[in-house]
Amino acid sequence: MNEIKLIVTDIDGTLMDFHDNIPQINIDAIRACKELGVKVCACTARNWTTAKAILERAGLTDYCMLCNGSVILDIKNQAIQYRNRIAPQYVEPLLRAALRHSDGVTVNGTEKSIMWEGAMGHMKRANWDPDDPKGRPFRESTIHTASFEEFVEKSRDICNIINVWIGHDQHLPLYADISEIGPFELSAADEDHVYIMAKDATKGLAVEILAGLYGVKAENVMAFGDSKNDASMLRWAGLGVAMGNANQLAKDSADIVAARVEEGGVGREIFRLVVNRRR
Repeated sequence: MNEIKLIVTDIDGTLMDFHDNIPQINIDAIRACKELGVKVCACTARNWTTAKAILERAGLTDYCMLCNGSVILDIKNQAIQYRNRIAPQYVEPLLRAALRHSDGVTVNGTEKSIMWEGAMGHMKRANWDPDDPKGRPFRESTIHTASFEEFVEKSRDICNIINVWIGHDQHLPLYADISEIGPFELSAADEDHVYIMAKDATKGLAVEILAGLYGVKAENVMAFGDSKNDASMLRWAGLGVAMGNANQLAKDSADIVAARVEEGGVGREIFRLVVNRRR
């Protein structure tokens, strides 16, 4: 195996479990990598406001890739190193197309999310409690709008992702509608939603760009993920690692399968394949 110089990890279902816990072995592994000079960065569909507290807990302090790889942020100075947003003129037609297929549509910017009361059906069905303490980062990152026109206006210049909450059997009709507007990147973490992004806004390309910033080759990159939207970075990295709880596409795109997220699969593989080999 080639020497690993850069490690990239998804957050939800990979670095952090489904109860918002980061296994201690993952934190210990990140700390050990820092001592060895191995860079560790997160790549997530979250925006900065909803990711920053998690990154602090994990001890991740360098670059992070946000909004499904459409943004690379330098955590130390808050400078955006790369961004591939949806062009402003496409925001309204894409939102209209999304709303023809779903009553749950939100927009994710680098720091803020935009919501409209008329497009929050997914949250109502999930009985989302705005007073739940775990929802605080989402509340802090959300701008609520009173009309579709305001929804479009607030979204136009910050739109990195349009999140469409929709059943898997409705994905193809939505894709057909979107293809008539232009070429866009379509992805998802789970079966119940679709991410609409600018063309080539993928985690795989973001990791390639990040590796270039560090001067690291693909063969020296290790990537962890659990979902469909992680597949491109698992394929690009010299060593792609899918979690034991990953979906089949992520597993098929990886070189090895680790333990489940709640078992600290990220930390275990970092200690086994990186830390112990360097000491």
